[in-house]
Amino acid sequence: MRVIQLAAELAPIAKVGGLGEVIQGLSKELLRSGVDVQIILPRYTALLNHNLILDRHESFSSMGLTHRAWHTEVDGCPVVLIEPNETYDFFQREKIYGYPDDAARFLLFTRLALAYLALHGQAIDILHVHDWHTASATFIIREEKLCPHIGHVLLTIHNLEYQGHAATWDLDRVGLKGASYLTSSKLEDPVLKGTINILKGGLVYADAINAVSKNYAEEILRPEYGFHLDKTLTRYKNKLTGITNGIDADRWNPESDTALPQQYTNSSSIQTILRAKDEAKQVIAKRFNKPMSARPWIGAITRLVPQKGPELLEAAIEFAIRERMAFVLLGSSPIPSMQHHFETIQRTYQSNPNVLLHFEYDDNLAHLLYAAFDMLLVPSHFEPCGLTQLIAMRYGTIPIVRATGGLKDTVFDCQNPLTPREMRNGFVFDEPTATAMNEAIGRARQMYAEEQAAWGALCQKAMRIDSSWRAPAKRYVETYRSLISSRQTRPERAAYTKLSQTDL
Repeated sequence: MRVIQLAAELAPIAKVGGLGEVIQGLSKELLRSGVDVQIILPRYTALLNHNLILDRHESFSSMGLTHRAWHTEVDGCPVVLIEPNETYDFFQREKIYGYPDDAARFLLFTRLALAYLALHGQAIDILHVHDWHTASATFIIREEKLCPHIGHVLLTIHNLEYQGHAATWDLDRVGLKGASYLTSSKLEDPVLKGTINILKGGLVYADAINAVSKNYAEEILRPEYGFHLDKTLTRYKNKLTGITNGIDADRWNPESDTALPQQYTNSSSIQTILRAKDEAKQVIAKRFNKPMSARPWIGAITRLVPQKGPELLEAAIEFAIRERMAFVLLGSSPIPSMQHHFETIQRTYQSNPNVLLHFEYDDNLAHLLYAAFDMLLVPSHFEPCGLTQLIAMRYGTIPIVRATGGLKDTVFDCQNPLTPREMRNGFVFDEPTATAMNEAIGRARQMYAEEQAAWGALCQKAMRIDSSWRAPAKRYVETYRSLISSRQTRPERAAYTKLSQTDL
């Protein structure tokens, strides 16, 4: 089985959020299971910082210009980096995204990636595209009769909030007839009339769609989570499933994590685990020159965007201070006003010996914090899957989460008598309010302080949960095989013809 992953991110070389982690972890596990996987992403300027060994490059023509495809390997997976002609400066920038012309940038990348695949002409069983950045592959293949050797296209929704809005001329620039797509049955945005919605096109044209958790796949069919695409999703819900993400169990492993001052395993005694956690706390306190002597430690590792409940994180800092807990936040915001607000909060608590806010992401620090935390807070308003709660449990850190999306699929309240005992692994609150959140934090703090045996057992139980990619990758393989074996074919498949370089 040959699978091509077409994406905008890949950890660790091009990582902004969870998308990069998913592409890396899933591809690595698929490779282990015998699937022939190749990843294609843009050649960003930022990649130069990772000392990648570029084995070779190929030149190919598309839209009258010559472009290059570089070959390398990341974590054992073969990777192709698409470098557009120098006429375009689309990926020679400091950031991966966050620019006004993002839609044009990723339309071009996807168009060139398909041109590269078309020229090679090798049979591809599944083209797996991710989020709006590469969703245009679905309608380019279908409408432009491109890449006849691609069997089926699977679209994974990692976050429906981001949809990729474009103008018709953005499609024109990559050789598409933009105006022909501007209909309600194709790509016209349901609210912004006259605007192209790239993700909507993916929903319409993909052979199959999956969201990154079972609960999120159900939530996005409702207006409160659908971001105006709920009606489109409902129309195509027969194509929609949910597969909960995993984490890279090699990368996130306290037994072999070199960032930790003392390593530990899920079979270690609770005394050994807590001692290792305390040593991680001491390293952090020394690094930032703060006592951080309060116990327990609660914290968050997150992007500061409205989705993540930043106002609840702020309320949690105040609650932690009142309850004599230590609070640590590692995160930053792409929204200047929100970043400024949290920098103001940082200055407010600068002299507090038990509050630490740090806004420069550091991978080693993240590993250290997962071990140092006693509790991880995830108060999201919505959460497609969430990886932090899965990583936290791997390190014996107990998640406190709002019951939404993938958080609801992976964390189950340890004090809920209606939840089967074997599933209980954290603390959950339903409403996205400070009152509900603080009640859950209070329950966790009480168990930590007054029921040490129960807390220790909960830590060890959380560490033994298998959140690796093994089971999710198996689900993806089943999805791939189901598509391959289905008798359903595209109406125009017979009309496909192999295109020459000049046609591309």
